[in-house]
Amino acid sequence: MKSTHKVVLSFVVVLFLLVFGSPLSAASKKVELKLWSGWPNMMDPAKPGLQLLQDMINEKGKAANLSIRYVGGPEIFTPFQGCESIQAGIVDIAYTAAAYNTGVIPEVDSMKLIETKPWEDRNNGIFDLMNQYHNEKQLVYLARSSAGQKFQAYLNKKITTPNLSGNTMRIVPIYIPLIKALKAKGISTSGAEVYTALERGIVDGFFWGGREIRPWGWHEVVKYIWGPPFWTVDVYVFMNKKKFDSLDKAQQELLVKIMKEYEMKAHDAQVALQSEITQTLLAGGMEEIKFSDSDKDWYIKMSYEEGWKAAISKSKRVSEIKKIVSGNK
Repeated sequence: MKSTHKVVLSFVVVLFLLVFGSPLSAASKKVELKLWSGWPNMMDPAKPGLQLLQDMINEKGKAANLSIRYVGGPEIFTPFQGCESIQAGIVDIAYTAAAYNTGVIPEVDSMKLIETKPWEDRNNGIFDLMNQYHNEKQLVYLARSSAGQKFQAYLNKKITTPNLSGNTMRIVPIYIPLIKALKAKGISTSGAEVYTALERGIVDGFFWGGREIRPWGWHEVVKYIWGPPFWTVDVYVFMNKKKFDSLDKAQQELLVKIMKEYEMKAHDAQVALQSEITQTLLAGGMEEIKFSDSDKDWYIKMSYEEGWKAAISKSKRVSEIKKIVSGNK
C-alpha cells in the first residue's frame, strides 16, 4: 500500500513539473547589463532619459533578475566610437545620439526627422525598420529617448530673420545643411569647447538638442534663444545583439515591455521640462527671438527638406522611413 502511494505521489510531482516547470529552472539567471552614455552622467541632454532608463530597468527588472549599471561615458570611449564598442561587447547598452552612429548605421540620420511618437512607430513600421538596420550590424534597437524635445539654435546677435550671413556657428556634421541654407559659416568643435568658443567670439552661436544648456554653463555666454524649435532630438537606446540574445525569453520580453513604457514616460517628462527650462533661461537674462509667421514656416520647412536630402544621400533606404513619416501627416 505504501509503495502504491509512493508511485502515485511521484506521478503527481512529475506531472506538476511537466505542467508548471521546476521552480529552480523557471527562475531567470541574474543578469547585470553594463550601460554607457555618449555624455557625462550629470550632463544628460535629454533629461530625465538616462536616469529614468536606469531606474525603470532596476526596479521593474527585478521580476526577471535583470538589472543595469552605469559604467561611464566619453571618458571610456568617444561618442563616435559608441557603435563599434557596443558591437565588440565592451559594454552592453548605449544611451547616445543617432548623429554619432551614422558612420556605422547611416539610416539613423533620419531619426531626427521622425515626427511620429515612439509608441506609434512600434505599429507603423518605423521601429521594425530601425531594428532591422541595427540587427544587420549585430545590434538591437530598443527605444527613442528624447521624442519630447526638439533642436534649438542659440545666438549672441539680435538677428530677427532666418539669415545668418556673415556669422559663424559651432556645428557637428548634421547641421551642415542648415548653415548652408542660412548662409552661415560653420566651425566643428567638441561640446567641451563650446563655452570658450562663445566667450572668445570664435563662434556667434550654436545648435543644440533641446533647451537644457545649463549643465555646460552655455547660458552664461549666449544671449538669445534663436528662432523656433525644429527636428526631434535623436537620443536613443540600443544594445549588443549577442547580449540581447543571451537573455532568456522572460528577460527579453520584460526588457521590451519596459522600453515601451520608458518611451512614454521620458516623452511626457521632457515636454514638461522644456517649458520649465525656458522660463529659467529667460528669468536669467536670455531673450527669445521669434520669427514672423512666414519666416518661421520657411525655417521649419527648410530644416526638414535639407535634413531629408542629407539623410537620403547617406542611405537610399531612408526613403522607406520618409514614406512612413509622410503618410502619417
